[in-house]
Amino acid sequence: MKRFFSCWILVLLSLAGVMPAAWGQHYTGDDEMNIAGPGADIIVAGGIYFGGKAPAGYYSGIPSNENNLGYIFNNQSWQQDIIKLIADHHSEVSINSDKGFWVKECPADMHYSMAMSVALGVSYRFDAHWRINLYYTFARLTAKDAFTVGFENLVPSNVSNDYLIYMLVGKENRSFFDLTGSYTFQANKIVKPFIEFGAQFNFVRVKSFDAVIEGREFNLLDVYGGSTYVAGAGMQELDTRYGGPGWGVLADVGIKLAFSKSVSVDPCFYVSFGKVGLNGYKDYHFNYGVYIRLVLSDAMFQK
Repeated sequence: MKRFFSCWILVLLSLAGVMPAAWGQHYTGDDEMNIAGPGADIIVAGGIYFGGKAPAGYYSGIPSNENNLGYIFNNQSWQQDIIKLIADHHSEVSINSDKGFWVKECPADMHYSMAMSVALGVSYRFDAHWRINLYYTFARLTAKDAFTVGFENLVPSNVSNDYLIYMLVGKENRSFFDLTGSYTFQANKIVKPFIEFGAQFNFVRVKSFDAVIEGREFNLLDVYGGSTYVAGAGMQELDTRYGGPGWGVLADVGIKLAFSKSVSVDPCFYVSFGKVGLNGYKDYHFNYGVYIRLVLSDAMFQK
């Protein structure tokens, strides 16, 4: 991935070296350059988003997190369910019900998988170079890693490990509102590099967080408002919400492929530096992504 970003920057630098004189010109509207004058654009985009490594630790299950593995492993009803699941799937394992079992190791390097992302936006062109832009972007992220469960095996002749491996899976929605200003270099009629800077407001909503044990999902989000879960008690689940707002700054660099004054396709690389609203993981960190934007100018409606 680092090589890809480096190649992207080299492409832009090569364009800068080939056509520096053209960049110095200032156009306000020229049919030969596929440039529309002042007006508005509609933007539709899609791409790949990388959520950053730091906040993925929210789903590591460690005791200091607000939602952790102790939620099910310290609950008697869920303990009995887990013992039965293990016994049903591992005939070679016999767990001491008095000493039970415990979380042996939590993930130490939790991270998000890359995610597909979509965006909608509008912009206003002051001239052929300067624009102000407003985007809404959405991405659904997944963090997944393994944890181990230790136990005292009652079968002394068994030479298998004294632990079992299971998965933690966290899913979250991220919404972004970006306000940016951009400058487009009029390199030639079609290829027009651009840079963009701005501020970002984001909002995170945790959709699910589960420990998957022998194929069964155990919810690690406290849906009982702090009450102890008791099997068969008919307890009502609450509409609990985890996550919240955050903010940061961002930058884009890309190339506008202006096929006409009305339509362009803009591949770009995006990076932001900010924080998200996950309790305990609000330190500043980097996020980044690669997008392709379809930009439709109001010039297409003009006669």
